[in-house]
Order: sequence, then structure tokens, then C-alpha cells
Amino acid sequence: MADNDPSAPLKAIAREWGLNDIYAYNEEAFSRSIGFLDAADMDRLIHAKVAIPGLGGVGGVHVMTLARSGVGNFHLADMDCFEPANMNRQFGARVQHFGKSKLDVMVGEAYSVNPYLDVTPFPDGVNDENLDRFLDGVDVVVDGLDFFVFDIRRKLFNRARDLGIPVITAGPLGYSSALLVFTPNGMSFDEYFDVNDDTPETRKYINFAMGLAPASTHAKYLDSSVVDFDLGKGPSMNIGCQMCSAFAATEALRLLLDRKGVKGAPYYLQYDPYVRKFRRGKLRRGNRSRMQRAKAWLFESVLLKRAKRVGCEPMAAPGSPADEAGWESVREYLLRAAIQAPSGDNIQPWHFKAQDRSIDLLMDLKVDDSFFDVQNVATAISAGCSVENAVIAAKACGLEPAVSMGPTPDNPSLAASILLKPVEKVREDMLVDAIWRRHTNRKPFSKRQIPDGIFNRLATVADESGGHLSWINSAEKLKKLANAIFIADRIRMERQDLHEHLIKMLRFTPEEAMRTRDGFPLKNLEAGLAGEWFLRLTKSWKVMRVASMLGMSRVGAAVAAKGIRCSGGAGLLAVPGMETKDFLQGGRALQRVWLTLTHYNLRMQPMTAVTLFRLRWLLEGPEAFSEKHQTMLSTVWGDMAELFPDVWNQGLVMLFRTGFGKPIHYGTYRRQVDSF
Repeated sequence: MADNDPSAPLKAIAREWGLNDIYAYNEEAFSRSIGFLDAADMDRLIHAKVAIPGLGGVGGVHVMTLARSGVGNFHLADMDCFEPANMNRQFGARVQHFGKSKLDVMVGEAYSVNPYLDVTPFPDGVNDENLDRFLDGVDVVVDGLDFFVFDIRRKLFNRARDLGIPVITAGPLGYSSALLVFTPNGMSFDEYFDVNDDTPETRKYINFAMGLAPASTHAKYLDSSVVDFDLGKGPSMNIGCQMCSAFAATEALRLLLDRKGVKGAPYYLQYDPYVRKFRRGKLRRGNRSRMQRAKAWLFESVLLKRAKRVGCEPMAAPGSPADEAGWESVREYLLRAAIQAPSGDNIQPWHFKAQDRSIDLLMDLKVDDSFFDVQNVATAISAGCSVENAVIAAKACGLEPAVSMGPTPDNPSLAASILLKPVEKVREDMLVDAIWRRHTNRKPFSKRQIPDGIFNRLATVADESGGHLSWINSAEKLKKLANAIFIADRIRMERQDLHEHLIKMLRFTPEEAMRTRDGFPLKNLEAGLAGEWFLRLTKSWKVMRVASMLGMSRVGAAVAAKGIRCSGGAGLLAVPGMETKDFLQGGRALQRVWLTLTHYNLRMQPMTAVTLFRLRWLLEGPEAFSEKHQTMLSTVWGDMAELFPDVWNQGLVMLFRTGFGKPIHYGTYRRQVDSF
């Protein structure tokens, strides 16, 4: 602890009020409990010892509730520090506590309720070495560990059972709480959750979730797309945490005071005030029952598989490197994060030079020969996105990245050089998880308007990265934009070079997509069965040309236009200049905007035809297009200038639509890191 006796100043205040010991203090401080608790109860609680591992979402409020209930002794364990992401649910999360030890803060909070508490801190958390010390002399364990901390939780529960100590676990599930009590003479943790040493990692989490809340009332309002077992991430709310504390403290007092009514596992309960339902029951065989095993199989084999995006292969940050092996893991993580960047037709136009403590990111200036990559602008934008991913990922590894942006006169393909410096304290970027979740979503979105405040926040994000974002979110303006998109997509479908490039980058079978690991898997286009058959039938330009003459280009363009109308808003990102360095910086701004949208769980689809046609027009002149298409594009330019007057004459980076919507199942693959 930072102070040998952090309770001393508080004891001095208590003594000024004549409260000179724990009995004097408790008889006045907790006098309003008399009537629900008697004198013997209050004396018992003074001598009771409760162990709470984990002081985050539920653990911190467990401490406070039990301290206010009169419990006099605690074993508290946590090795983490408070950060802004804890604010929505953790008791000790305050602005003044950012960067401070959760253990130190919560010990101080507990003393502020009762300065005469006896608290034994465990600053290394609970581990194999200190498990028995943590449980020594303890009457009850109240579980405060994160949902995804499974292995040490299992050891804790099983060791407590060996020592004859009951364990209470209450899980915050949205607005609800689920409660289980494990008693020494009841069902064990392993029996109830149906786990053993050989249980696969994902199945551990599934079984824990299924057993914790068999009724799953929260499933009705949970967006499961934000739950990621691979990264160990899921949503939580303060309301559920508060309820957990009430449930757990009630059972703790019931056990400590030897009150009737303790119902250990396999009994369970869940109360959800949001759906106004209370569920309780008994899983006689725990998760080993046929029903529970069937539910677990359904979740893992159907629901989880359907929710997982094909092509997405997330990797958890390896932590700050301590030796050469650590640096190798960090380099792999940074490069895998970098290649999650978007690129035109998923062409992946990057090379990397990973050295001892630095990474050079290079643009492959020859790989994209499409009409869209005018003077390698699309390649530069994609490379900028890749740079930003690497920078964000570096901070997750405890590294401070020093970025020198390219290109240079002697190296025109250099996007950036990133020097990696280990630092004692570096704040992890909140967008790091979004690197793996970001994707293009071509599904129709809800027409529910994206609020002005969110777009203003996105504009600030763009400004901070050197870009400028203009946006629209009214139905009238989206309709006007849809008309412009309709014309641009008609042109895209009527150009032989663009059609042939699209066909080249389409992967018509899953096997082909997995083999090449670039381009678009057919399902990724969300074209539906009719659209997929159309693409198969029009692989040949001769067939496509006839189809266009028959009006099919209008049908395809109408789909793109409908996408704009079925959105919550659209944005146009630009940079002040038109040089490669400007578009590299624009790519970094684009990636932060896109990752911020992903962080908010909003969907996004780039609409690149308009901006890349415009750049071709400005850099090479109208002659790059046929006279018919020049006339059509002149109409588009006028509409876009009216819709986005602030940025239309700048270097255009990306036009996109965004909104609330369903996630996709079929993503895009990335090549193996060593191929770059």
C-alpha cells in the first residue's frame, strides 16, 4: 500500500466524534440496521472476514455494500488500475482516480465508511502462489472477478470448497443480475458448470454463461455482436452491478449470520427489472443435463458461429516486451493489426520492414492497376489506415510509437517509419479492439438518424488527425446523395476496365477466398442469390455490356442508391492538399473515424466511386471519361458541391454511409503476415 496506515486520518476524525473503537463506531454508524440485525448479528459481522477477488465492476460495490452492512474484516485483491473505460460501472472509477491502483482506491473507500476495518490487501491479485493466504481465515468469498477470468476463478472456487468456505458469485447481465451460491456440501464448481482440465477455452466461457444465467432474460435486449470471446470483451452496465451487490451481500449476510434460506448450486436465480421478470430454479445436474448441453451446443455450433465474422482472426495484445521473444510477439501483433486496414477491393497494397525496435510501412505502388487507384491515391489512403492501426496497436503493448510519415525523396514508397519505445506508463487507445471488429457492411441500415452530436464527435476525430469531415443526416439530403450515387454506380458498371477489375478481385467460392486471402468473397457483397447469379453470369464483359444496354446497370446502381436512402447519415472526409503525404494523413484520419464508428457499434460502408472519379477528373482531366459519362458526372459534381460545400474542393479521401444495422457474417480475409 502507498501509506502504512491509510485509515489513520479517518480514525482521528472518528475520535473527534467520540468514536474511539470499532464497537463505538458501529453502534452509531450502523444503528439504523438495528431491527433487521440484532446485537449478536452486529457483533458477528464485526468479526466476520470476507474475501473479494477483483475490485472492478461488481467487486468494488461488493466491498462498499458489505462494509456498510457492518462486516469488519476483508481480504481484497486486484492488480489493475482505474481508467476511463471503467467509469460506466465500477464504484471506484472517478476522474481523480484515473491511473491509480484499484486496490489502493477501494481500500481507501472502505476506510471512509469504517476506519476501524481490518483490510489485508493482495496487490498481485489472486494467483497460484497466494491462493491459500487469500483464503486464510475467511468466512465467505464474494466473487468479483471479470467474466473472462476463468482459470483462476475455477481454482479459487475449488480450493475454497476444499477449505469449507462458501463462495457467492453474482453476474451483471445488462439490467439484470444472476446469482449462484456454492457451499462446501453442495454441487462443486466443476460439476455445476460441467468443466474440467481439458475443456476448450471458448467452451469454458459458454458453460459459465449458460450456468450463471440459465433463464437468460438479458438475451432479449443484448446486441450479441459486441461480445467477443477471442478478445475477452463484452458489455456491462452499472445497473446490473448494483443489483449484483444487493444479491451477493444478502446471501453473504445470510451465511455469516447462519440465517435460514441458503440455497446453494444447483439452485439459481436471475432478476431483470427491464423485462420485469424474476426467474429461479434448480439445474439438478447443472450444465450436464441434456437441456443445458443442447443449449451450449446450439450456442457454440450455430449462434456463435453465425455471429463470428468469416475472415476475422483477432489477436490479443501480448503486453510490454521484456525480452527478444517478447519483441517477436509484439512485432507479429503490430503487423497483424496493420494489415486489418481497409484497401481498395481488398488488394492489400503494403510491404513491411520490421527491424529490432522499429517498423517501416511501405506502399506497394504496382499492385493496384485499377482505374480507381489514380496516381496511387487509393494505395496511399490504405497505407495511412495501416499506419494508424499499427500506432494504436503499439500503445496496447506498452509502447510509445514515434511516427515519421513518408514519402521521402529517396524512398517514394515509404508510408511511415514507426520507432517503438517501451515506456512505464502509456495509455491504451480505446480503439484497439475496434481494429479487429472494423469491416465494410453493405446491408441496408436503419433509417434512424445518426444524432448530430455523434457526427460532430466524428468531425473532431477527423480534425485531430489532419482531416476534415462534412456530413449529412436528413432524409432530404440523403435522397439527393442517393441520386448522385446512382449516376456514379451506373458509370462504374458501364466501364469495361472497372468491371473486369471487379471480376478479377471477386472470389466466387469459399475455397478460392481462403486460398488467395485477398479480394472479395462473393457473400461479402451482400448481393443476395439473384445478385450472386447476376455476377456469375456477367463475368465476361461482352455479357455485361449487353446487360447494361438492356438496363441492368440501372438496376445495380439502384441498389447502391437504396443503400444511401437506407442509412442514418453520410460523411465525406477530405484533406487540404492533393499530394501523397496528404492522402497518407487522410488515411490515418479515415481509420480513426471508421474505428470510432465501430466503437459505437455503428455500421459503415465506403462509397468510393464518386470520390475516386472526382480525383481522376481533377488530376487527369475530364478526358479520362467518355463524353456521355462526362455529362453525367457534371450533374454529380453539382449535387456533391451543394451537399458538402466545406470539403468538396479539397483532396477527397472517402465518402461513406453509416447507420444502425445488423452485423455481417462474411468478411474479407488477409494474407499471412510473412507474405508482406
